[in-house]
Amino acid sequence: MPAPASAQQTPQIEESFATALIRDALLAVNHANLTGNYTTLRDYASDTFHDANTATDLAVLLQRVRAERLDLLPVLSVEPVLSTTALSLDRSIMRLSGHFPLQPRSITFDLEFVNQNGRWLIYGLAVGAFDTPAPTSAVDTPAPSE
Repeated sequence: MPAPASAQQTPQIEESFATALIRDALLAVNHANLTGNYTTLRDYASDTFHDANTATDLAVLLQRVRAERLDLLPVLSVEPVLSTTALSLDRSIMRLSGHFPLQPRSITFDLEFVNQNGRWLIYGLAVGAFDTPAPTSAVDTPAPSE
């Protein structure tokens, strides 16, 4: 007899695999922005993403990221902070969102991947940045004089 729905566990996503998918997708966006060629990003994604977006559509959608000259390469050097890791009930769609805590700007992402022919491919994406407050250092307070 199957376990009741309340007892079933939510599918888990292996964190290192999620990180690899995130980095891979963001680097594809970075290459597209640097070269101005969004065809490869489009072809690299799922059939659904490909069919819904022309290369021109992607250039327009990513124009703000490009205009801000947001370099996504630093995502290779720091671990992401994941706020959402979710699998659809049929385990065919994965959503990963969060940010990379970088200075002076953190890189945000909200990505969806679909399992197509045994590979996780981009299904939806949003990328941005926000200013990261500079780390504060403890100020040494002189001891009170006696």
